[in-house]
Amino acid sequence: YNRLYKTMRSVNAMLAWGHARVIENLMQQRARMIAPPVRAISDRFASSRDVVAKALLPLGREIELVQRHKAEEDLAVAAASILARHEFVTRLGQLGKACALTLPKGASAAVDATAKAFVEQHGPAKLSQIAKMHFRTAARAQGLPEPPKTEWKKGSRP
Repeated sequence: YNRLYKTMRSVNAMLAWGHARVIENLMQQRARMIAPPVRAISDRFASSRDVVAKALLPLGREIELVQRHKAEEDLAVAAASILARHEFVTRLGQLGKACALTLPKGASAAVDATAKAFVEQHGPAKLSQIAKMHFRTAARAQGLPEPPKTEWKKGSRP
């Protein structure tokens, strides 16, 4: 995550790249499918549909891309979301075991306390192994000043 963020500088760009890569990988497997895919359905996470469309690779451009809010209303998207969440929770648990800490999800006082404990045990240089370094939590855990808050407005980028 941190390596991608350094080059892409946008969570939406990272999500678009990830969606495009998954679509391309699945299209490479289309010969194994009973019916070849004709469309890919994605949650619309960016204000512009072009974010994912522009990230598509050659095979992904061969099918229709449908982006909509609440895409998990579609059974296939809901199933993919469940599988992704399971993988996230599983890997977070494994990562926690590897660093001998329970890693809480989200943003909270518990997350801040865990991040500080990690830095105390493993040092600030290893924080990027468990934290999104452009988040305020990482700055607080290292005792650094937090970056100034920027007001988010729909359709704007920081």
